Amino acid sequence: MIEVLTPLRTIEIERARMPEARAILPDGDTCVVIDDYGRFFTVSLSTGDVVRVRSRSAGSLGSVAPDGRLMATSARAFGQYHVQIWDLARWTVTMELPGHAHPIQAVSAAGRIVVTAAADGTRVWDLDDGSCRFTLPGTEEVLWVAVSPDQRHVATMSWDRSVVLWDPCTGAPIRTLRAADPRVPPLRSPANDNGIWIRTVLMDSVRGRLLVADGQLCAGDLNGQRPLTSWGAIPWSPWAAWVPEKDILHTCLAALNPVDGIVAVDYGGRAYLLDQGGQPLAVMGPEPGPGQVPVRTMTFAPNGRLVCSRAGTFAPVEVWPAVSELMG
Repeated sequence: MIEVLTPLRTIEIERARMPEARAILPDGDTCVVIDDYGRFFTVSLSTGDVVRVRSRSAGSLGSVAPDGRLMATSARAFGQYHVQIWDLARWTVTMELPGHAHPIQAVSAAGRIVVTAAADGTRVWDLDDGSCRFTLPGTEEVLWVAVSPDQRHVATMSWDRSVVLWDPCTGAPIRTLRAADPRVPPLRSPANDNGIWIRTVLMDSVRGRLLVADGQLCAGDLNGQRPLTSWGAIPWSPWAAWVPEKDILHTCLAALNPVDGIVAVDYGGRAYLLDQGGQPLAVMGPEPGPGQVPVRTMTFAPNGRLVCSRAGTFAPVEVWPAVSELMG
């Protein structure tokens, strides 16, 4: 396993409070960053140039469409919660999907499908006409969603760790990949101070698998032949398991490189890169220890480089090398 202690580049975003690197555009160089004030920035990963684009009340960010033209973000206005669809060429809102009376906990998008999760249900939207196809039944406690890149599956995960696969064309459940765990206490939100910071659901259509990071990393097949089971072999560290005075589990944040199937997982503020079998290839960042700041967001650039932001008020965006660069 290759160890990398410092990133290739750190990019400071002036006056951006709690910046989060959320997505890389298809040009491979432009990173979309959102801060706590709902402001958008675009960052050049090669030059470090930063441009403030718009000021909007942005929350959860959905996937950038495969053609790189559209992006979905959640927002609030006049007591209602809705999703804005952005045209990335002009940085304008081209469509708004209204309807939620509660905060939107998660957004995921692929192609012409957007899925939103809130306390009044998980909804599947059609961008062709801006309509809600349906509300998935019994999904009032869903906090994490994912749409597969081929638009054939929707996955939901609730606070009780249950994971269900849905048909986005009919709204019917296909199968339950993991049943509810009665030992898990209720969580108020994905950023609950008394529980898990964040959980991740990843869909890999090319390899027919689904990955879940919620304290441990689990993987299963989209066809249901292999249930969700513990996956990966990250070396255990006493500093990474718990945060002092807070019952916060790590291994909850993950990202997938769809090109080669490599998965990145945060563990104690270090990003482990795992191969398709879950074995570590490389680790990015210093050894865990007192004061180590966990990774807040992570995403892969098309060239395989990992882009991270940490949970600091004015933390920089970090660019880490790709496995192909490390392997020579």
